[in-house]
Amino acid sequence: MLLAVILLLPTVYILAKTFIYPIVQSLIWSFYKYNLMDGSDIEFVGLRNYTQMFGLHEFWISMRNTAFFTVFTVGFELLLGFFSALLLNQMFRGRLFFRAIIIVPWAMLTLVNGLMWNWIYQPGYGAMTVVLHKLHLLPAGSNPVWLSSSQGIMFFASIADIWKMTPYMTLLLLAGLQSLPASLYEAAVIDGAGFWKKIWHITVPQLMPAIIVAIVLRILGAFRVYDILTVFTGDPTTSVSYLTYNYAFRYFYLGRASAMAWISTIFILILIVIYIRMLKKNSELE
Repeated sequence: MLLAVILLLPTVYILAKTFIYPIVQSLIWSFYKYNLMDGSDIEFVGLRNYTQMFGLHEFWISMRNTAFFTVFTVGFELLLGFFSALLLNQMFRGRLFFRAIIIVPWAMLTLVNGLMWNWIYQPGYGAMTVVLHKLHLLPAGSNPVWLSSSQGIMFFASIADIWKMTPYMTLLLLAGLQSLPASLYEAAVIDGAGFWKKIWHITVPQLMPAIIVAIVLRILGAFRVYDILTVFTGDPTTSVSYLTYNYAFRYFYLGRASAMAWISTIFILILIVIYIRMLKKNSELE
């Protein structure tokens, strides 16, 4: 027993130094006025950083953009991932090949994915403009600037994220589909159920635990979005994570940035509690 504890001590120390200490330190900083740039003394301010965040206009803009990005991307990823999983769960020639290549967008680095889609959206030579001209969906001579507004940036960045993360949603739901008993579908066919009735009355209810897990994991990822937005814009109000980074590492308002990070953390903790309750409720229904 003593030997096991001794062997575990280096790992525990590294985990505490790497994860636990920064979390505790950021919580402490969130109650202080702590600015590395102006040379002022560190001053305890209590909840003032939190109240200032809620009164900050750009904070609410970033929250609105984050909410739009999260709802839009997760909704479409769930829809596309569900039907992609249904397709890949069928028996057809080349199924293993398509199951393998669908991972490619998800395996691609987020920064690389953002740069690729940023090139696609470029006016003039961008692939999107060229293809739309070829299909005669854009008037000849028109050259729209797709990323000219904050709304456009959020929309097209969401499209890039959907393209990258739909395979992740597909794999999660596909794993759930493969665990469903075939006898349920055989009984439904005998009862005369069609495709949509089988989906609505068998697949969706039986797949609900996997759907809940997929939704929660993607909401957690989408709410913390940062990297892909840095490719499309330099505007920190496009997401809460981007704004938090800006306050912490550009302006060095460590107290205010820590408060903002903990506001996001509280939201995520609430989401986790809801997720656990939903899983518990679903297990009780079964």
